[in-house]
Amino acid sequence: MHLITGYTTRRHLLLDLDNTTLSKALRVVKLIMSDWPEVGSCLILQSSEKALKTSTRHSWNGWPWIKTEASNYHLVFNNHIGLNKCCRIAETLAVLRILQKDYEKIRTFRGDMTLRVSEVETIGGVKPAPVAVCAVLGEKGYGDGEGIREYLNLRRCSRGILPL
Repeated sequence: MHLITGYTTRRHLLLDLDNTTLSKALRVVKLIMSDWPEVGSCLILQSSEKALKTSTRHSWNGWPWIKTEASNYHLVFNNHIGLNKCCRIAETLAVLRILQKDYEKIRTFRGDMTLRVSEVETIGGVKPAPVAVCAVLGEKGYGDGEGIREYLNLRRCSRGILPL
């Protein structure tokens, strides 16, 4: 049995991108930073690794659609912008189908943003703790936040308690 550790905040933007590639995650970060530069810099972490795989499926009425399976990524933005703005950004990304449609509703209902920092046991085995893959620097003049540092501090603290 594994204890799962998560980082929770109401102050800065955390996003969970499922079934995506690193290049798509980078494009999402650039989109967010261009429309909301106040989010600041971003740390991108790979939360699970899957080989890129596509297959064709058919809907109930016979229409074909392409199903893609890929890795999952976490985005941790640096600046404290508040939960309301975080939820508005998540809502916009859900409308654009970048996030799952219920992501923003769940965040609003819970009143926080949460990402896993530890490994987790699943039916298919153990998913390792998220691994930092790159950082994207925000625009000059928007770099006064501490969100990434707060996230990394929790990771460091849990490393002493939990195997990461």
